[in-house]
Amino acid sequence: MPATAVAPPPPARPSPVSAFLVLIAFSFRRQWRIRQMGWVALGLLAVLAGTVAVMTYGPTGWGLLNRYSWRYQTTMKDFPQQLDQVQALPLPSDATGMQLLATAPFRAILVDPIFLNDWAFLSFSRWVVFTMHLGFLMPLFTLAFASAAIGSEREGRTLIWLLTRPLPRWAVYLAKFLGVLPWSVVASCGGFVVLCLAGGPYGARALVTYWPAILAGTIAFSALFHLVGTLFRRPAVVGLVYVFFFEMLVANLPGSLKQLSLNYYTRSLLYNEATGAVVAVAPDSLDVYAPAGPVTSWATLLGAAVVFTVVGMYLFGRQEPKDET
Repeated sequence: MPATAVAPPPPARPSPVSAFLVLIAFSFRRQWRIRQMGWVALGLLAVLAGTVAVMTYGPTGWGLLNRYSWRYQTTMKDFPQQLDQVQALPLPSDATGMQLLATAPFRAILVDPIFLNDWAFLSFSRWVVFTMHLGFLMPLFTLAFASAAIGSEREGRTLIWLLTRPLPRWAVYLAKFLGVLPWSVVASCGGFVVLCLAGGPYGARALVTYWPAILAGTIAFSALFHLVGTLFRRPAVVGLVYVFFFEMLVANLPGSLKQLSLNYYTRSLLYNEATGAVVAVAPDSLDVYAPAGPVTSWATLLGAAVVFTVVGMYLFGRQEPKDET
């Protein structure tokens, strides 16, 4: 009798977990190319790092002693000599005593190494950490990478192909975010490291003090811009408008509106870290109005990252993908 043909076994159904991990790895590899926004951020980083290096190793530095006072037409280091000349004038004893009392605190801080070091550290923090990195580099780097996770698929007309994977849409959204998040962290935190290295000893101190807050802010901004890249066809434009017309303005305004800003909670977290890092100077020069507490800042930034991700998973699961021309 002829042998009966044996049907081949059906192909094994792909594991959802394996498909999820493969999509994360695919998304990670796909984002290695630096797009236009990333090149802009890298160029800005190079300019800012050069500026920080010139300021750090220049004649003025970040300290107080060599800083020029336009009011007294001299540097702070040479100002006590002017006080000595004034006190050498023949004045009544009571006037001389009042001058000595008035200038004693100023003379004391100019010879206090702890005060001078803390003052220079806060000056570096204000201009480099708060203004340069938090104001420009962190939003640009996170926008460049996070918004492209879904946006690049839409622009490349591969979004429909991506949704044919054996995964629910919410899992696709989450996998894309987990794949692009390392790039955002490396770019933002790496830029912060570059600025700190250009800042010499004050930069090293800032790196040790502020890196947890920088990491938390990077994760929150990445989750937000990943959502923006999903909702809008031109996420870079929307993200830039949001950053420079909402985050940078609202976070520095008095009132309760700033509590809607991620920048405000990141600044508050940096402010709280600075408060614990200095002992001789109050960090009022950092210009943070009514900062939130450390627990509130941490909870808000990490909670916002979770909320943005969950909202994005829900909305992406309900969107009808379109193959755009």
